[in-house]
Amino acid sequence: RAAPRPRPAGAARPAVVVTLSDTPPHPRGPRARIDPIDSAQTALRLLVGALHHPPEPETLVVVLDDARCGLGVISVSGTTEPDQVLTVVECLARPDLVGGEAGALIVASSRPDGEVDETDLDRWLEMCDLAEAAGLELVDWFVIGRAITCPRDLLGAPPRWRDVGVRRG
Repeated sequence: RAAPRPRPAGAARPAVVVTLSDTPPHPRGPRARIDPIDSAQTALRLLVGALHHPPEPETLVVVLDDARCGLGVISVSGTTEPDQVLTVVECLARPDLVGGEAGALIVASSRPDGEVDETDLDRWLEMCDLAEAAGLELVDWFVIGRAITCPRDLLGAPPRWRDVGVRRG
């Protein structure tokens, strides 16, 4: 894996406006702490419902417990530069911030006028390392722009969705 890229001097940091929700914004989305998020389709239903409308640059992170049930959705507005997703994951991949219940993360980058580029493959690997260092698994990362793309797929890495059994509740 490539060494982490140093942040360029004077690089913009996201305007951190963080919101945490215990209930999904989409009425048919998984229920927090009850329903496992066990597929990309379920995750996208939650994430797309949580995005700002009209679309704006932002990063969403779903924090999951070990059973892959959502603990909350964190929205960071103003992530206009692609590398800012690394800053968001680095900040959130801290046990003291996400709590002892956290086991995994799902990330989405909203790029209303953009799309995936080849440097996103390195970002995926770096985010995996950041999450792993904190004892978390990065399940997936979606780039939502003119299309919805998963850099993990472009890298050829296998999906990290796992069968979590029968839904509870």
